[in-house]
Amino acid sequence: MTQPLSPPAVASFNLWREPWIRVLDRNGGRRTLSIEEVLLQAHALKAFYDPSPLTVAGVHRLLAAILQAIYAPRDLAAIGDVLDEPQFDAARIRAFGEQFGERFDLFHPIAPFLQTGDVPLVGWRKPERPKGKQAAANDQGSVFEQDTAEQPAAAVPSKIEPKTIAYLLEEVPAGTNRTHFRHVTDDDHHLCPACCARSLITIPAFAKSGGAGIKPSINGVPPVYLLPVGDTLFHSLTLSLVAKNYRPAVVDETRQTAAWDGATTVPRSGELTAVGYLESLTFPARRVRLFPAFDAGPCTQCGQVSPIRVKEMLYEMGWSRPKQAPLWKDPFVAYRKPAKAKADEAPTPLRPGQGKALWRDYSSLFLADADLQPGLVRQMTGLIEQGIVAPNQRVRFRCIGMKTDGKAKVFEWLDDALNVPTALLRDERGAAAVREALSRAEEVARTIRFIFTRHMNPERGGKQEHFLGIRARMDDDYWTALALPFRDLINTAATMEAVDRARDTWARIILEHAQRAFDAALEQLGDRADMLRRRVEAHTHCRNVLFKHRRDWSLE
Repeated sequence: MTQPLSPPAVASFNLWREPWIRVLDRNGGRRTLSIEEVLLQAHALKAFYDPSPLTVAGVHRLLAAILQAIYAPRDLAAIGDVLDEPQFDAARIRAFGEQFGERFDLFHPIAPFLQTGDVPLVGWRKPERPKGKQAAANDQGSVFEQDTAEQPAAAVPSKIEPKTIAYLLEEVPAGTNRTHFRHVTDDDHHLCPACCARSLITIPAFAKSGGAGIKPSINGVPPVYLLPVGDTLFHSLTLSLVAKNYRPAVVDETRQTAAWDGATTVPRSGELTAVGYLESLTFPARRVRLFPAFDAGPCTQCGQVSPIRVKEMLYEMGWSRPKQAPLWKDPFVAYRKPAKAKADEAPTPLRPGQGKALWRDYSSLFLADADLQPGLVRQMTGLIEQGIVAPNQRVRFRCIGMKTDGKAKVFEWLDDALNVPTALLRDERGAAAVREALSRAEEVARTIRFIFTRHMNPERGGKQEHFLGIRARMDDDYWTALALPFRDLINTAATMEAVDRARDTWARIILEHAQRAFDAALEQLGDRADMLRRRVEAHTHCRNVLFKHRRDWSLE
């Protein structure tokens, strides 16, 4: 039976010293290390690894924040100095650990990491109200007094209705959703401290709306995060350091606190207008307190046996920014202007689109105007111009996001990698060719969709669901066929003398695949006499329109 923690038994799991971060070494081997070990060995490690890409993004941003605090780069030259070193400075890392290491304990009595410390580990639960004849006697306070005997009265402002630890896991239904989608009870979830940590660190980046009063984190509805990928974790994390000129314009430079040296409590439904950069990377969007128990057994998330498991927690709305606060432009996020935006309307973060491959947003991610580009991409351009990064180098970004309905529903997560030849960041001619290529592809997609709808409209006979399903498959076939050619386009367009050839080759490819996808959709419509006539008319119409595109684009 689960035994709640009580003195003298004290739970502890220190993220600075205990292994919990999954990584790949340079030979592809999997290891689990502490924060200190990852930073000291980053030059010998390849990448972060975790079944959940949200955890990868959370770990990356947390370690980037720690390194930002250790090195505090003010300009690009300072980042270049770190890149010139073979590894991170061990003396600085150990000094940071000596100063702040204790603040990384998940179960610290008054300063738990990324949680609120004003809720005790003992005496937090609301007493159950017995039914029947014993209710009156127990209502005299005996249960409450016994539960709080070891805590000062002021330490327990109110009793808590705990929530299941499953609320930390975006991929696991919790509350009423568990009945509809998973058919398990909340009692089935018991997480080890390492899995608690892996989920807890996703809150600053991915906390979403969740009902009345539950607001998203600092970036609003979770956007796509771009994480630099280098040859080693040392390079990936160093390229994630942000110089002063590339941080959010509204950052409050006087606030230099983060989860390891800031306030030890998180208010319920508090609002922050002024936010520091380090503070933003560990933004406490939820008021959390994990309640560990000495309950040895397997973790229901990773399967590892642990002497301490967590089943319940406090989970409430924490900090948010007020609606009237100016836009927070995260350096890891791209922004775009709405299609019909007003002149004074603020841009919005680029978010995963339902059924839309991320490469279709390549222009917004990397080739947009400077005020819409991610700060890290603009900074990369500056590093190239100053000779800190080689101009012929290819940069890769791991792009991680979570597709939602803008509110509480989560459809899937996104995890993709996109290459960016540095020449495209410097050569406007190549960048313009890529933007034009994507614009043409979207135009052709709209064209074949319009023609298909015009000729095969179910109002002329047929089932609506059948028509919509075939049209959706046509769209998918078209865009799927273009994914690999687009990557070839990026590589070719980065070579100045090949820009025109790349543009023409791409144009021919999209017209060819558009006709193929359209004809394949027609084949699925059946061979009734009336349908055969409509299919012939649609095929001829599509061929003529695509031929006009070919002529307008001077491809003959």
